[in-house]
Amino acid sequence: MDTLLEAPSMAKRPRFLELSDSSGPSLHLSFEKLLDSRACDSDQNLLIDRALRLGSALLEAGKRSARKRASIHNSLTWALPPDLTIKVFSMLDTQSLCYTAATCSMFHKCAMDPLCYANIDLTTVVPKVNNAVVSTMIQRAGKVLQSLRLGIVPGPTLSPGSSQPLVYTIRNSVDAAGFSWNDKRSRQGKESSILSRSCLTALSGDSGAAGALLKRLHLYNIERMDNTALCAALSACPSLLDLEIVGLHVELRQTLMSVSTNCHLIERLFFESSKTGRDDSLKSPTCVDLVNNCPHLTSLALRGFKLHDYKVRILVKVFSCATRKD
Repeated sequence: MDTLLEAPSMAKRPRFLELSDSSGPSLHLSFEKLLDSRACDSDQNLLIDRALRLGSALLEAGKRSARKRASIHNSLTWALPPDLTIKVFSMLDTQSLCYTAATCSMFHKCAMDPLCYANIDLTTVVPKVNNAVVSTMIQRAGKVLQSLRLGIVPGPTLSPGSSQPLVYTIRNSVDAAGFSWNDKRSRQGKESSILSRSCLTALSGDSGAAGALLKRLHLYNIERMDNTALCAALSACPSLLDLEIVGLHVELRQTLMSVSTNCHLIERLFFESSKTGRDDSLKSPTCVDLVNNCPHLTSLALRGFKLHDYKVRILVKVFSCATRKD
């Protein structure tokens, strides 16, 4: 023990590695005797510090060796070549993919392929995804990103035709496990697991490469999302076919204007208001522009908006005429 803690280097293999698992008490007694042999507290503290650093170094060395051996074992026994492994990984949900990437270096390398992140689903029941996670996933996908789902969904994801509202107020919610927004906020001291208005900034990065081919964008109950941030994200998604917006504090008029300006290929638009109330900002020209600029639009749902009857009639009439033309 004395030689182990004091010698800076050893040419021979450490004998203590040959000790059995039941040698813990004897090691403890030996270390106590070694401490007692030191005359002053400073020497004893130095010895304890050396023991802790040595133990930490041994632990890390053991972990590295275990990961290396696991990677070698997997590379020899895993039946699929890398391209098929990537194909399999691309079928996993986002959370399972992250777990898979953490198993060994071989799986991690395959899981870092952009194709594995073509369909990103980071929806959760309670807040546990932040902007950094979203940005990392989008950057990994790059220009192959096809689908992106973010936010808080209350319970199992509902079918598009369901009449049950998806709007979810995070601050007043407690899930079955006793999770509370206010409790989490006070425990953490900072809102590290909350999506903010900049969570979609990565779509515009690298000259908009990530958003260029995005086909589906579903956003649920991101309370801090505003009109400016949403419109900036939509401007980076010219290939968008399916847009679902639920519980965001954004105006109907500005959202429809942004869709009609930037998303000419849109086929489905589902918009559920975060609060029930009359929206007087929507103008008739906005409805006309939406249908005229988005000729492929075949499904439109505006839930929770108390629109004036004449605006609804104009929207339905123009939408019906455009549908008959097809």
